[in-house]
Amino acid sequence: MSSCPEITAKVPNIQVVCAARKKIRASGGRITFADFMGLVLYHPAAGYYTRGRPVIGPQGDFFTSPSASPLFGRLLARQFLRFREELGHPPGFAVVELGGHRGQLRQDVLNEMPELNYRMVEVGDALPEGLVGCVFSNEFWDALPVHRVKVAGGGWQEIYVREDGEGFADELGPLSDPRLAAYLDGLPVAWMEGYETTVNLQAQEWMARLGRSLERGFVLSIDYGFERPEYFSPQRPKGTLRCYHRHTLGDDYYARPGEQDLTAHVDFTALIDTGRQAGLEPVLFTDQGRYLVGIGEEVFREIAERTAGQFSRERQAIHQLIHPGLMGSAFKVLIQRKGC
Repeated sequence: MSSCPEITAKVPNIQVVCAARKKIRASGGRITFADFMGLVLYHPAAGYYTRGRPVIGPQGDFFTSPSASPLFGRLLARQFLRFREELGHPPGFAVVELGGHRGQLRQDVLNEMPELNYRMVEVGDALPEGLVGCVFSNEFWDALPVHRVKVAGGGWQEIYVREDGEGFADELGPLSDPRLAAYLDGLPVAWMEGYETTVNLQAQEWMARLGRSLERGFVLSIDYGFERPEYFSPQRPKGTLRCYHRHTLGDDYYARPGEQDLTAHVDFTALIDTGRQAGLEPVLFTDQGRYLVGIGEEVFREIAERTAGQFSRERQAIHQLIHPGLMGSAFKVLIQRKGC
C-alpha cells in the first residue's frame, strides 16, 4: 500500500481506493467520473464485477431476469432459433452475449438449445469479426462507465472526481470530450440550471463496434432505460445514476468503492441513433413484458394449464418477468438488424 500509506485499514477495498487515488494524482488532481466508475467496477483484481464475490441474487446486491428464473433463458433460446431461421440457417450462426459474467444465462439458454454456438464477451474483450448471428445483452449497457455533467452558470460543466480526506468528492470543470457537447447540444440549458445527468460515451463506442463486427444478423438489447425525451425529464433533475448494496438503493457514489454497484439508466435513443450510423436498423423497441409475451405465449399457456390449481414457481417467475409493476415495464427491449 505504499502508493497511499495514509489510508487506514478501516477503508473497505483498499486496493481499489489506492488505485483511484493514484490515478487522480497522476492526472493532475482529478479524473472524470467515467474513469472512476470504470476503475471501481472493473479493476482487474478488486473491481466490483471482477473480484469474484456474488453480486446477483439473494446473497448479492440486486436481482436480474436470469436470477428470477431459468424461464428467461428458455424464452430467449426460442428467439435465437427464430433469428437463425430468418437468416436461413447459416452454418456459422452464433450468439455472442455481452457481459455474461458467471454464465448463468448462457447455461439456461444451452439447456434449451444445446447445439447453439454461444460465446461471451466481457468489458475489455475484443468482439469477433465477421459475425453472423445475434449479439445479445441483458443489463450490459447500464453497467458501462458514464460521464456526469451538470448545468452550472448557464452552460454544461463536467463533474470530476477528486480526493477528499480518505474518500472522494465532486469537482466541476469544463467538458472533457467534445462528444459530450455534441450529445448535449439542443437541450434548453437556459431552463436547466442545476440539472444533472449522465452521458454514456462507451455505449456509443460499443454500438459502433457492433456495427463493424456484425456481418449479418441481429443485436438484441434488454436493459432498463428510456427514450431521450423521458431520459431528460424534468422529474429527474439529478439524472439516473444509482448505487446498489445488499438490495438497498443509494446515491452516495463514493461510498464503498468496489463494494457497491454503480449503474445508470440507458438512453435508448442514443443507442438507436449510433446503431443507425453503424449500419444497424432498428426493428423493435418495446418493454420486456410485451416482448416476452410475444415470444413465449405458447410456453406461458402450457405452464398455466399444467400448473392450474397448484402452487407454481414457474407462474411466479412469469409474473415477475412480465408484470408492469415489476420487471415488465422497467426493462426495455431493442432489436436491431444488419444485412437481413
